[in-house]
Amino acid sequence: MAKKQKRSMPKSWADSKTAHAATHRSRPPNRTLLLGIGLISTLIVIAIVGAVLLIGPKNSLAGEETRIDDEVSTLLEGIPQQGRTLGSPAAPVTLQVFADLKDVDSKRWVLTLLPAIIHEFVRTNILKIEYISFKTNTLDPKTFIEQQTAAVAAGAQNNLWNYIEIFYHEQGQEYTAYVTENYLDNIANQIPELDIKQWHRDRDSGRRAEQVVTDDHTARAEGIHVTPAYRLGRTGDQLQDFNGSEAITFPHQHHPTTFASAKDLASAISQIH
Repeated sequence: MAKKQKRSMPKSWADSKTAHAATHRSRPPNRTLLLGIGLISTLIVIAIVGAVLLIGPKNSLAGEETRIDDEVSTLLEGIPQQGRTLGSPAAPVTLQVFADLKDVDSKRWVLTLLPAIIHEFVRTNILKIEYISFKTNTLDPKTFIEQQTAAVAAGAQNNLWNYIEIFYHEQGQEYTAYVTENYLDNIANQIPELDIKQWHRDRDSGRRAEQVVTDDHTARAEGIHVTPAYRLGRTGDQLQDFNGSEAITFPHQHHPTTFASAKDLASAISQIH
């Protein structure tokens, strides 16, 4: 049987098929598809970067608040608090401190000099300290009453010193309106022992606000001019004005701001106690 011959394809067909294959191989990728893929990739990157930027500061802030809470708890742990007073009720010497929560000089004293005073004299039951609200750096009277009332309300649960310590640690930029309801609430929420609902009730009662206003007016009438300011004396007796050895006189300020140290108090207490 004769071998069947393979039928050849017409030349025109072969040329057309070859041209189509070459065209298919050399056709550039779909531009719309590439743009779509690129856009999706860009959006994914933006979303990831945004999440990192959003979560990063929150984690950093939470970590800083935890460090502050631990530092304050360590400083005050085991020391009796009653209302505005830090220290044993039976301590023979009393130090009154007049301060404004937004005042940078009060912050400096509380954060740098007070810890040594607490360690040397309050923990040893020689000294008790009373915190008294006095308006200086808080320009808005309403804000002053609100912030100081928040601290005094914490004092109703014997946590005033925890509140003011945390406030000074987290104090905002001077002469700015950083004190808001959220700011005050956040400080309260950093005190584990504080009943927040009761704290709000104490803030809203009006009684603590009246105390803040009375303290400020009384101190002003008695000749207090700057913050921090101090009075010192034997518990139960009339307290006397007390100044630290370090003094700063600011322009247009007639009365110097002083910073009482543990060394200053040691000298004064030795003459009282």
